[in-house]
Amino acid sequence: MRARWGGIRLAAVATAAGILVSMSAQLTAAADTSGIRIEPVPALTLPPELDEFYAPPAGIVAAAAPGQVLRVRAIAPAFFGIAHLNVDAWQLLYRTTNSFGEAIATVTTVLKPRGARPDGGRKLLSYQIAEDSAAQYCAPSYVIQAGSIPADYVNAAEVLIPIAAGIGQGWTVALPDYEGPNSSYGTSKLNAQTTLDGIRAVQSFEPAQLSGVETPTALWGYSGGTVPSSFAAEIAQDYAPELNIVGIAAGGVAAADYAEALRHNNRGLYTGLLTGVLAGMANEYPEFRQLIRENVDPLGQLLIGSKYILCHPMGTAIVPFYDFFAAFRGGDPLSHPVVQRIIAENSLGQRTPSAPVYIYHAQNDEILPGAGVDRLVNKYCAEGAPSVTYVRELLAEHISGVLTHLPGAFHWLRDRLNGVPAEPGCAITSPTTIVTDPEFSQGLSELVPTALQAIVGQAIGANR
Repeated sequence: MRARWGGIRLAAVATAAGILVSMSAQLTAAADTSGIRIEPVPALTLPPELDEFYAPPAGIVAAAAPGQVLRVRAIAPAFFGIAHLNVDAWQLLYRTTNSFGEAIATVTTVLKPRGARPDGGRKLLSYQIAEDSAAQYCAPSYVIQAGSIPADYVNAAEVLIPIAAGIGQGWTVALPDYEGPNSSYGTSKLNAQTTLDGIRAVQSFEPAQLSGVETPTALWGYSGGTVPSSFAAEIAQDYAPELNIVGIAAGGVAAADYAEALRHNNRGLYTGLLTGVLAGMANEYPEFRQLIRENVDPLGQLLIGSKYILCHPMGTAIVPFYDFFAAFRGGDPLSHPVVQRIIAENSLGQRTPSAPVYIYHAQNDEILPGAGVDRLVNKYCAEGAPSVTYVRELLAEHISGVLTHLPGAFHWLRDRLNGVPAEPGCAITSPTTIVTDPEFSQGLSELVPTALQAIVGQAIGANR
């Protein structure tokens, strides 16, 4: 089902339409081992709402297996849609599954260092950008293309993390549109399934220079990017047991206690982020959309509707300190059975991770209270998770955590992908700050120059 909200969605299309010609790339049409033709770089960079690449026939999608590639095209990747990146890049349209077990299709973007396949193949980093939006033109696959309109400038900047950390190490990187075709923001089950199927798709794509299901694979996400990453850690053993997932890093964990996060942000600076989650969930759950229509006052519906035309920097800034709960007729919305069921279906803690996990969360996170993450980690440890590393920094909060968690997560993931076994059991630390640790400065000294080299068009990771 491709949910649309009529004129609101049409406005998003008009706002986002990047009628800009994409500059020529150094990639040509070819064919992968499955016989699917690799289409050339599109001459016009369009948002997903207007790009027929994103809309395969329903029959073809239904007939495919989860993770099966349906269509492939080369793209010209660029930072902020302008600064061309000197990497090989493609987009794979693949079949995946929504929250109800129905076949849907979404896109993952594949980035690879220039050069021949190294002996043994490349490692794979699946990086889940904090899309945090209920509009398709905010998706990573659009933001990464030359000629795109960088309306979501936060997502456009976050792309540098997997480029510096992944491409710079010689790894192949996957950036999945994990919210799926309906921009289902906050729906952990769908987001995790699309992420895992995206890994399947990339591993079957020969130009990615991987080793199939034997490929050492890591997942990484911060804030909204932990919705798919952390839930994937819980369901991977059941949903995609063949994948060789060696580690999952998650910072600023979002779905450890959804109810408390929603309550905490109501009437706060980040109320706009709260209503964005509601819009994303309404995109996936028809009963939730109906609940909003029937029980939310006109102003509240207007605010939710604004999320369908705005990416998360602007959407978050709309009407801070608004009391959304007061806009819900009939009492506390978190007490409604439909809301409780949807929150329960998409909250972490339902299973124990089957792969090692690295979790970072600031003790004073102003957006996502840390108590829920503490409980989640304690649950994992009590249930015998194979390896849990949990860092609780005192002198940090959510926004600064984007930077402070980078070196620790990067080094931890690099060790896992390089075959260094994770320490078994649970390791929980509560440092006052990590910015004074030698590992922090060392990590930045590795990542920042690589990111700058990528921005100015240098080939990175080719000799790793």
